[in-house]
Amino acid sequence: MAIIMNSSQKIRTSLISVFNRCFQAPPACTKTLILVICFLTSLGLKAQNPQGTPAVDLAKILTHKPLFDECLYTTVKRDSIPDMDIVFLKISQKIPEAFEDNIPISVVARNVVLSFNLANGSDSISRGYFFPGLYCRTIQLFKVAANEPEKLIPVINPPDLPTSLTGYVFIQLSPHEKAKFIAKLDFVPTADNILSPRIINKSFIYYFKMTLLGHKVTVNVFSYVMAGILLMMIIYSISAYFQDYNYEFLFYAKYALAMGLVLFFKSYLFGVTNEFHYYFEGCIDFLVQMVGYSFYLLFIRKFLNTKLLHPSLEKVLAFANWFILVIMVVFSIFYFGTDLLAITHLVENISKMGLFMMSAIFILYGLWRKDPLMNYIIAGQLFLTVFGIISFMLSITPLKFSDDPGSIGNDALFYYQLGMVFELIFFMSGLTYKNKKNLTERVKERERLKLENERKEFEKQVAILEAKQQERNRISADMHDELGSGVTAIRLMSEIVKTKMKESTLPEIEKISHSANELLSKMNTIIWTMVSSNDTAESLIAYIRAYAVEFFENTSIECQFNLPSYIPPAEISGEKRRNVFLSVKEALNNVLKHSQASEIAITMMVTDKLIIEIADNGVGINMDKIRKFGNGLNNMKKRIDSISGIFRIENHQGTKVFFELEFD
Repeated sequence: MAIIMNSSQKIRTSLISVFNRCFQAPPACTKTLILVICFLTSLGLKAQNPQGTPAVDLAKILTHKPLFDECLYTTVKRDSIPDMDIVFLKISQKIPEAFEDNIPISVVARNVVLSFNLANGSDSISRGYFFPGLYCRTIQLFKVAANEPEKLIPVINPPDLPTSLTGYVFIQLSPHEKAKFIAKLDFVPTADNILSPRIINKSFIYYFKMTLLGHKVTVNVFSYVMAGILLMMIIYSISAYFQDYNYEFLFYAKYALAMGLVLFFKSYLFGVTNEFHYYFEGCIDFLVQMVGYSFYLLFIRKFLNTKLLHPSLEKVLAFANWFILVIMVVFSIFYFGTDLLAITHLVENISKMGLFMMSAIFILYGLWRKDPLMNYIIAGQLFLTVFGIISFMLSITPLKFSDDPGSIGNDALFYYQLGMVFELIFFMSGLTYKNKKNLTERVKERERLKLENERKEFEKQVAILEAKQQERNRISADMHDELGSGVTAIRLMSEIVKTKMKESTLPEIEKISHSANELLSKMNTIIWTMVSSNDTAESLIAYIRAYAVEFFENTSIECQFNLPSYIPPAEISGEKRRNVFLSVKEALNNVLKHSQASEIAITMMVTDKLIIEIADNGVGINMDKIRKFGNGLNNMKKRIDSISGIFRIENHQGTKVFFELEFD
């Protein structure tokens, strides 16, 4: 490295050469004249501060003093110059104003060297702090020795300096002291650094830290709110997972956790100067975001069931997952294994642009498919992508939406969070839609299974009824063929015996004949009730009519029937027919035995139920004198109750008996 020659020495050599040639004066005179001129020149040089920048009076700084106009800078390859040799560097560039918002990555990749001058115009010791900006991993501050301009004296913080002031360098000047300072800065390899050198009054340092955070208060509060919302989403997703054990909720919980950690630490660590923050800004935030995006892609694949419903989209999203994994590996290799910050930053930007492209493909695919559930995710992804692009442009370009440097409209993180807000809104809307859809499908499936079970149960009951009916038909056929013929034979033989015996007929023979007739009648009734073809209201009405006509045929009671002109087809089971017929039979028997009536009217009505009314014109019935447990009435009531019918008796110009029965 070429050592920069002292300016006064150059001037002195030039002057001696000029005077020797032009004036050819005696050596003593020439030497004397040269000394005078050099003295005056040196006075002129000392009248200016080193590097031509004015000195800042430390004693006059009441709060803090920006050094943009009083500080020059240059850059060198990182760790390429020994600390003591930086005094020979040519530091002549003015700090661009844009560095206060964002330092170009090409500058971050090198060591930044600053030069500024301080003075103490008071009669007492003046103290303050030097703050270079955000985020310096190491700050080396040197004071140029007053009598030896080529010698640097390291400025070391006192051992009792609070850890909260890491990132600041303590400065102390004696009364009326003037000094030149050179700072060598090593910035954290991130695109969020700012170069804003300042001198801060010792008593104002903690207020300055609060002021430094002031323009980020709104964004930080918004970040904390977003982190809280994401925490709620984590709790909700985990709860939803344990309800149905759907893995997409675990994927979303991990995505929300990653994004929540990034937003929380972005705000919590802002302005904090410690090693963890440097690593967080340098690599941790990027890696955590990539992990979060990876889980978000897994969530989309599972939530939309892309493997089954959208195989083309499944390939794109699977490729995106592998792309993120490769990017993380490459980024880690270059970040931790090399000093090629430009390539590391390029890898980070490639990952963001790649994810933007994946998002664009996903959005276009969703708009093409017009899937209702996918539309919710597409809408959220669209907002996240648009605001993510705005955030990205604010980070890598001079783009600004406001002239106020501290405006929230210029904060890249704010737009990224705004995109996340919309993404969460549409995610919850999509989740509500899916839950509603799943609930509807579950209800339909439950109804289908219920109907299926009912159908199977019905078929089972039908099979049982068919089996019962077949058995009833078989029994009725056997009774008719076997018992019926036997009873008929007994009846015929008794009649033959009576004919042969003529007047000398025994009473037992008469009883046998009567019993055979009754047994045959009862058996016919049983057979009628058992035959399934008789399970209709029309059959029941016809059978009751035939029986009543035959029952009163040889009696003094005239029997009348009032039947509907049309009897609708209605089914009545054999059990119901049997109980109704036996109850009607008992009622007719009571009329014949107890009513002393000359007429009986049997009225039958068929609507949604069968109503049978039996009315006689006899002496009526004394309801108070009926035995409480009379067998006839009790039997009728029990029979009708057993088939869920209604039975009642009225005393009105005779006796009226009512039977009501609903159809099957």
